[in-house]
Amino acid sequence: MKKTINFFVFVFLICSAILKTDFISAQDLIVKKNNETIKAKILEIGSTEIKYKLFDAPDGPIIVINKREIKTLKIHEENGKGDKVMNISEDPMSVGNGIILDKTSSIKFDFFSPLNHHLGFDYEWMIKPGFNWEAGVGIVGPGTGLLSNTSSSYNTHPKGFFIRTGPKFLLGNSSDIEIDGARYAHPLKGRYFKVEAILYSLSKTYQIDDYFYNTTNINTPIDVQRSYLGTALNLIYGRQYIFGNSITVGWYVGLGYAAESKTTTNTDPGINPVDLAAIMDLDNALDWKRYSHNYFGSNFPITYTAGFNVGYIFKTPEWISDIGKGKGNRSKPPSRHSME
Repeated sequence: MKKTINFFVFVFLICSAILKTDFISAQDLIVKKNNETIKAKILEIGSTEIKYKLFDAPDGPIIVINKREIKTLKIHEENGKGDKVMNISEDPMSVGNGIILDKTSSIKFDFFSPLNHHLGFDYEWMIKPGFNWEAGVGIVGPGTGLLSNTSSSYNTHPKGFFIRTGPKFLLGNSSDIEIDGARYAHPLKGRYFKVEAILYSLSKTYQIDDYFYNTTNINTPIDVQRSYLGTALNLIYGRQYIFGNSITVGWYVGLGYAAESKTTTNTDPGINPVDLAAIMDLDNALDWKRYSHNYFGSNFPITYTAGFNVGYIFKTPEWISDIGKGKGNRSKPPSRHSME
């Protein structure tokens, strides 16, 4: 009798061991990118997420995890074919890997500036979602344009520089990227309103034929040099487009006020005062270019600006993204977004 009992105990232990082995091997494994391993029973593998239950809690709640958090899946095949291992790789063309959302800077060139006797450049970067900052510089002199040195009656030779900067507020929602049900807009894309401050210093040399102003009717070129030092404050509305997550194309228009100091030097001492006054009248009538903007004069100190630029997008350098932030706030720059 004792031998019979021992035999049944032995058979029971063997069966238990076999069942336990099958039970253990039936579990699925989820290995996260931080190397954390989860013992689970995987219920569903979707395009962006995986649903599972904890292996030790089969009656527990269904848990959802994003596939971007997972490195490897080990799935037990119930048909006896063993375990199936799946490596979860990120689509390099997917916006889910942060390639688009991390590129929050652009260096831009005023496309038509060489046709207006200057070269203009701007740099834009994101401070926080919906709020960017832009700074620019212009070199006055290079290029060509109207009233250039090809004109025989009114020649100008401008030289100088300008700097401009100001906050840029993105307007509305230009979302065109969808990630996990959320609509995202590129942090450099869309309509915007900008407050722009300008400081400029430049000079112009006017070479005017004196034939129409002197009493002797002798065609004598007259050199009149003007120097300008001023500031302007413009309110600008514009729109910027993104192509291929690499190129920006934008346009803008704006109005504002300006204040400047303007002096006339190096005039020819032989000019008749009446002729000089006539030349200055012509000068004031045509003297509206400041290259960063147009200025209508001290009697009507309104400025007008418009432009078209193209740029290249890249990731903001860390030392720039840290401006105005604490060292502990170096999380990835989110895009402005809205749930739709």
